[in-house]
Amino acid sequence: MLARIWNSLVGWLDRTGLWPVVYRGEHVDDLPDNLKRATVYIVGEDGYDWTAAMLCPGGCGKTLEMNLLPDAKPVWQVREQPNRIVTLHPSIWMKTGCACHFVLRNGRVRWV
Repeated sequence: MLARIWNSLVGWLDRTGLWPVVYRGEHVDDLPDNLKRATVYIVGEDGYDWTAAMLCPGGCGKTLEMNLLPDAKPVWQVREQPNRIVTLHPSIWMKTGCACHFVLRNGRVRWV
């Protein structure tokens, strides 16, 4: 319960701009059971990435998974800078739950 309250508070602070969070990429073979805040997990093997996953920045705690395979729809593109700061395109829109709609650009959440 404390983790849920903490995530909600951090999400609110990020949305207000009082405590901006910078998202960085972490390459993994399998998605971990417990995701870290402000981390975009890029899941794949041998340089072939198939999904990006992260905790919802709105504070609801839901795991968001974005398809990176170009043959399946919808599809996202991930760009990672040398310092691991991540950009995802297009926007991410939760149509259920917390209903967040945002763009992750240069490691920063931009609310839509």
